[in-house]
Amino acid sequence: MSTESAPRHPRTEAPVQPYRPFEVDVTPHYRLPVQAPVTGAVEMYDERDPVVWVPDAYGQMVPMRRSQAPAPMQPTPPRDLTPQPLFDVRAQRIAAGGFLAAGTGWGIGQALAPLAGISAGVLMWLAIGIVAWKIAPAAARPKVENHTHVTNHNKWFGRSNTTVNH
Repeated sequence: MSTESAPRHPRTEAPVQPYRPFEVDVTPHYRLPVQAPVTGAVEMYDERDPVVWVPDAYGQMVPMRRSQAPAPMQPTPPRDLTPQPLFDVRAQRIAAGGFLAAGTGWGIGQALAPLAGISAGVLMWLAIGIVAWKIAPAAARPKVENHTHVTNHNKWFGRSNTTVNH
């Protein structure tokens, strides 16, 4: 900075104060509503539920009132150890119905297979008969042979000469 642009009047010295951000009163001021006097039975300190210690989800013991604690675990009833059937009865019935349906379908197929064979055989012989009926008259006629000889001579500039000999 050059000295030519320096101010002509020196600055006056102000007292230096430390930086203080805006001051906030952090003490809470609660305005309680006007309440009617409490009536009823007075609960003494010793009349509350006793505190019991129960394990939480992480295995640590936490205090809890007895009225809020979960019910203690009941012992499991004894198991029935009688042997069960090897296969489920209902599953056996369903499987038997499936086998019955499959067996019935296979049996009907075996019974109707000869009918399919008879119809296929009849169609084959019918086709052979129709072909023989159409070919027989043509085979009885005398044979006529036609021989035709065609000669084509191509020359320059699109000239062609074609000869047909019977």
